[in-house]
Amino acid sequence: MANTLVFHVKKLSVQRSISGHKVFLSRQFSQNVGLVDWKIKLRRALENYKDLDLRFIRITGHGFGTSFSNTPLRYRRLKVPDDANVILETKFSTVFSTGFQGVKNYVYNNVLETSESHLPLCPLTALSVFLTELQKEEKTLKDGFNKYGKDISEIWVAALLTNHLLSCLVYGNQYMICNDYRPKPKVCPCTNANCRMDIKYGQTGLGHADIWYSRPDVVLIPKQADGYMVPLWYINELEEEENEDYDDDIHPLEIKDQSKFKTLASQVLSQAITFAFYQSNIMKKRGIVPLTTLVPSLILTPNHYYVIMYDYKNDILLSSGHSDSSLWYDSNEYRLNLSAILHIWMVLNYKDFIPKLDPEVSRHFVKSSNVHNILESLNLFEETKKIERKNSFSFDVNDDEVNGNVRDVQDYLKDPHDNGKLWY
Repeated sequence: MANTLVFHVKKLSVQRSISGHKVFLSRQFSQNVGLVDWKIKLRRALENYKDLDLRFIRITGHGFGTSFSNTPLRYRRLKVPDDANVILETKFSTVFSTGFQGVKNYVYNNVLETSESHLPLCPLTALSVFLTELQKEEKTLKDGFNKYGKDISEIWVAALLTNHLLSCLVYGNQYMICNDYRPKPKVCPCTNANCRMDIKYGQTGLGHADIWYSRPDVVLIPKQADGYMVPLWYINELEEEENEDYDDDIHPLEIKDQSKFKTLASQVLSQAITFAFYQSNIMKKRGIVPLTTLVPSLILTPNHYYVIMYDYKNDILLSSGHSDSSLWYDSNEYRLNLSAILHIWMVLNYKDFIPKLDPEVSRHFVKSSNVHNILESLNLFEETKKIERKNSFSFDVNDDEVNGNVRDVQDYLKDPHDNGKLWY
């Protein structure tokens, strides 16, 4: 189904914005041959585009009251009542249809705005600079990953990918890496002598003690985005588990192409859902009417990326985690996959590209992820309005986090000082 997206933007502000950025773009590239090069790369990205499949996910077990990394969340694909062999999915290009149309109008017709779509100029500026310097950034990432090899730590992965890929794709390069990392390198650990960028750390914790909580590895903050952010989860590299036990609900096709994503699905799905509710809260607090309720999250490894999207209003969960999408055309040559660049660029700037499902799809699949049903059954739905960013959460310590003494239960029962209280 084709998506119909509506932009609620004042015409005057759009005209002023476009006028100002046209001058900026013209001034930036008028004497720079890179203008031709980056538009050629963008055209090549469209002509060789490989789409991303987003499948509908249903949560079957929640594990509320735990951190993202400890939750025993369970999930499955969405079933079709009349044919359980059907796998339901939609395309990334369908969800971001207006964004793709805007890019095509610009590349092929040199038009920034039509009655059907417009191409946001702040994200376009960021993309143009990145594509102009693409080979330099590819080499920096390649040399960095080769320098540290397979033993690279997660903070090094986060620093390299944040500084030389993700922050480059948002206007203003603003980001914040979780300050829980140990050690915390002060400057980018890449091998580029001209880099030496300071690494920005901060408090990224979010959630609710009775639902899910913890700290995204990185938060990207597009400049002047009115509170819009994108959480990111970095993984050094995902290892496939041998002799995995699959749910009976898993379709044979899903087992065949089961991705490495399965080993971290619980933590990233719970994080994506929690962040979407948080995004709703921050918009309401600031009096902003969101143009979309479909909020994306991004997961990256040195080689792969995954996109999760949760519609907090209609309770619809989408994930590309059924297959490993490669960041690179060839991991040996370290040439970045231009389809991946388009996907990541639009996700990071989703405030401008406004991802949406077709209204008919939303109507048919409302509450399909089952999160609202579970929350309502536990009288927790109102608590989602209290999801916030904070340093710590009030919660019971998990058994595996206890650092105190351990006593044999028989010795405890014989203790004359227990005063009849056996446990709590």
